Amino acid sequence: MQDRRYSFLVSALGAAFLVSAFACSKEPGTVERKSESTTQTSQGEVKTTQESKQVGNTLEAKTETKTDTGGGTVKGKVETYVGTVTLYEPGKKIEVMTAEKKNHTIALDAKDTTVAIDATVAVGSHVRLTEQTGDDKARRVTVKIEG
Repeated sequence: MQDRRYSFLVSALGAAFLVSAFACSKEPGTVERKSESTTQTSQGEVKTTQESKQVGNTLEAKTETKTDTGGGTVKGKVETYVGTVTLYEPGKKIEVMTAEKKNHTIALDAKDTTVAIDATVAVGSHVRLTEQTGDDKARRVTVKIEG
């Protein structure tokens, strides 16, 4: 009996999540999400802010993390784009187009940048581009073919 109540609760929560996700949509096929959370860890307080917009098979997402520790504050940011490569100059720059023909250009030759790009990436490829930055000023750019 208790298992049924639990599965009903999980189903109800799942349905509420889906309804809220689609309620945020601006146009058919668009899902926008925003969330903020704060947790306490052994290193200090961690605040995470996430925003994403998905239109069809494209995605724009940003996650920012701020950790307050006894030794100071540490920040990090991850930006993710899923879309079509419209410009690619190996070792120099890549441009990914997401929904509404919005282009995101990333410099691959910037100082303190580590790049990992799937060898099959070319103009017209559908990719997932992830750019990570932190307080150490190092940037990590990863580009993978998105299936």
